[in-house]
Amino acid sequence: MKAFLDEEHYAVLSSRDTLQATGIALRDKPALIVLDLGLPGGDGWMLLDRLKTNILTKHIPIVIVTGQTKTDLEHKSRSKGAAGFFSKPLDKNAFIGALTAILAPESQFPTPLLPTPPLTT
Repeated sequence: MKAFLDEEHYAVLSSRDTLQATGIALRDKPALIVLDLGLPGGDGWMLLDRLKTNILTKHIPIVIVTGQTKTDLEHKSRSKGAAGFFSKPLDKNAFIGALTAILAPESQFPTPLLPTPPLTT
């Protein structure tokens, strides 16, 4: 994911675990978060819930990426507030296209307080 984003000139912040990801999201208020469900220190669902219920981060669109193969994951992700969902391996064009659409000014998501880069976890 990072290589795809670097090629498209996105500034990328990354974290090692859910605690660090929470801190980065609160501090940097990224324009978008790409969240892998398999994170150390708690799972991605916990982080998604935490970010979507916090007044400082609930406006940030979150795109879920996972290697998990359960059939209901996309529905669960969207019902918890995710703006997008992708299974690994990623299709670069579809992934970048979705992020571009989400970040577009006419997107359904409000503009973040600060124009900051995406966060990958």
